[in-house]
Amino acid sequence: MRATVSGTHFAPEAVPFPTVKPHHSSRQLTAIHRKSLVVCAFLVLQPAVAGAQPAAQQPGSVEIGTYGQITRVDPSQARFESLAPLSLGIRGTVNLHHHLAAELEASTGVADGITPPFKRRYNQLVARGTYTAPLSDFSGLVLGVGIARSDYEVTYNFGPSVLLGIRTVIRGRYALRSDVIFNRLPTSGAKEFGIRTGLQTVLGPFVGPTTRDRKRGALTMQEPGSIEGSLFLQQWRLNPIWNLQNGQAIGARVGTFITSRSALEVETTYGRQRVAVGGRNGASVGPLVAGQTFRVTTFAFRYAYNLPVGARTALIGAVGPVRSSYEYVDHWGASAVGGARFALTRDLHVRADVSANYLPTERVVDVSARIGLSVLSRPGR
Repeated sequence: MRATVSGTHFAPEAVPFPTVKPHHSSRQLTAIHRKSLVVCAFLVLQPAVAGAQPAAQQPGSVEIGTYGQITRVDPSQARFESLAPLSLGIRGTVNLHHHLAAELEASTGVADGITPPFKRRYNQLVARGTYTAPLSDFSGLVLGVGIARSDYEVTYNFGPSVLLGIRTVIRGRYALRSDVIFNRLPTSGAKEFGIRTGLQTVLGPFVGPTTRDRKRGALTMQEPGSIEGSLFLQQWRLNPIWNLQNGQAIGARVGTFITSRSALEVETTYGRQRVAVGGRNGASVGPLVAGQTFRVTTFAFRYAYNLPVGARTALIGAVGPVRSSYEYVDHWGASAVGGARFALTRDLHVRADVSANYLPTERVVDVSARIGLSVLSRPGR
């Protein structure tokens, strides 16, 4: 279209279209795209990497392992030629929460004695709780506190134990664990310092209550990782070989459920029993004095199975090793328990059972009846 002024024709002046210069060069845009892809990949992979942390174990999973240990013992108690005997041990751990666990370990070794017997066993039995703090995607710092029993064959002592260690995943479910430990044995004033390293692997996590259990509302079924703490009273029926009366004892038990029905339990009992017949021998010692009392203790580790019978009741069967101490003599053996639990509430149960401890070195059986209360807790739930 043309415009005219005074009959004169003219074409309008062409107005140039404004040009926009890019803020970034093609090379800069490529770099930006690469950074964006890295950020997206990180956001996608971050949960998977976090899940690989060894500290983030599933509640109810179990770890088993073995280790070698060198321990600096107290010469006044151990009476060994070597002040740093070597020993081999096994460890079982139940993960209660992503960072909390309970573990039981036992180690044994042989050392030369400076007095008879000239070959002596050095045994350690430790129960502890641990907390694992993540250090990286594949390693964690392990802190532990518990109770240790150190046995030098001719004497033994109990005391508190602390642990500091590093757990490093080497492949899949396998990890390297290295620790330093310190045991303080107050009855004798002895101190022990140990260094060890070993391998362990993870089993589980195991399944929780079944659909049938949930429909029935079975209060005796527990989530994997649940903790059971118990206190109970016990009546002994000791074998006559010990020449001790059948008296009472008190006991404590801590268990951790690895499935809805299966649990691992650690149990200890303590009592003082009077001499039955004065002037007569007890096992492995001379004549006992009438009226004298002797300390009788047990320490047991068992696998327990709970069979639900209705919504509030379950039958219990448990088996495992036991160490029985009669103050003047110690014996290892096998222990079996049969009983029942009744749920007052979901977290408070009454438990009654009968235990039988078979000690093969003396070929005797000690029997006891117990009843007590159990409290259930679920860390992190």
